Parts: sequence; structure tokens; C-alpha cells
Amino acid sequence: MIHSFDPTLRAAPRSGPGSPSAIRRGIDKRGLANFAATALACLLVAAAMLLHAWVRTRVTEQGYRLSRLSAEYRDLSREHELLQIKAAEMKSPQRIEELARTRLSMGPPSLDRVVVLVGGAMRASLVASAR
Repeated sequence: MIHSFDPTLRAAPRSGPGSPSAIRRGIDKRGLANFAATALACLLVAAAMLLHAWVRTRVTEQGYRLSRLSAEYRDLSREHELLQIKAAEMKSPQRIEELARTRLSMGPPSLDRVVVLVGGAMRASLVASAR
């Protein structure tokens, strides 16, 4: 008798570790574990790439900021030097004397208005002559 394969006829399911359903479950678990490991690895690589890009962006931004602050510091240092020079010019005795003569119409005092102090007290000869 010749038997032909009939797809409608199925063998009775076997139970146990060697059964087709147990093998299929094992394959499914291994496939799922491989997928999860691959997905996790891809996720870690993507996270590392994003972190690297973020760090590089921050470094670049800080570099530009440092450059701007250096330029500002240079400008402020120049301005400070110019202001120090101007302050020294304003304090010069020659300038003060010129302003006193031109704007305030001041001149040297007359001899009767001069008082000489010696050691914190007026000289006796000048006190007598001033009277």
C-alpha cells in the first residue's frame, strides 16, 4: 500500500522537551533575546552618539563665548588704560593752575595774605608783622 502525504492529517501533538511546540518556543525565546540584545546595543550606540554630539555642541558654544569674552576684556582693558591716562592728565598741577587762572580768575596771593607755618604753628616774626 502506498501512502500519500495528506496535509489535513496531522500527527498527534507530542508533549515534552522534544516536541515541535517546545522547539518553536525555544527558537522564539532565542530570537526575542537576540532582538532585545540587538535593540539594546543600537539604543546604547545611538545614546552615545547623541551624547557626543551634545558635548561637542556645548564645547563649541563655550569656545565662541570665550572668544567674545576675550575680545570684550581686551576692549575694556584698553578703555581702562585710556581712562587712567585721562585721570592723570586731569590731576596734573599744570592743568589745575591753568583752570584756576582762566576759569576762576585766580592768581598768586599777595604777600600780606601768605602765612608760613613751621611745625604746625605760625612763625612769631610773621605773626607780629601781620598785625
